[in-house]
Amino acid sequence: MKTHLNLLITTLIMALLGSGCNEGWELDYGDPEAQFLQEDLAKKGKAFVGKKITVKGTVEKVDVSDPESAWVHLSGGTKCNLGEFKAMAEQYKAGEVVFIDGILKRCDANDTLLEPAIGRDPTAPFTPIE
Repeated sequence: MKTHLNLLITTLIMALLGSGCNEGWELDYGDPEAQFLQEDLAKKGKAFVGKKITVKGTVEKVDVSDPESAWVHLSGGTKCNLGEFKAMAEQYKAGEVVFIDGILKRCDANDTLLEPAIGRDPTAPFTPIE
């Protein structure tokens, strides 16, 4: 009886924890819907708002001053919110070319947002939309 109760409690806890993390799960699993070069994202990405994408771009700056939101800014106005992944954000340096996966929240000229976002393995396949 005690084993069944423990299993039930564990299952409920996992369900509750998982229910608020839908966007994070989207980053962990599955391939991106599309991949973009930074310079093409604003004009070609609008159809992918709300979907997981990959962006290849040049780091303009990194901001880790807020412990709850580490930001990587790419040239051309794309902001990437890496959330609490401060150590990941700190690895990036201005001028470096990086690959970042994220949910495209906004896609306007000079104001594009990936949130949540996470660094992508640079050796993973990358085929940008032409």
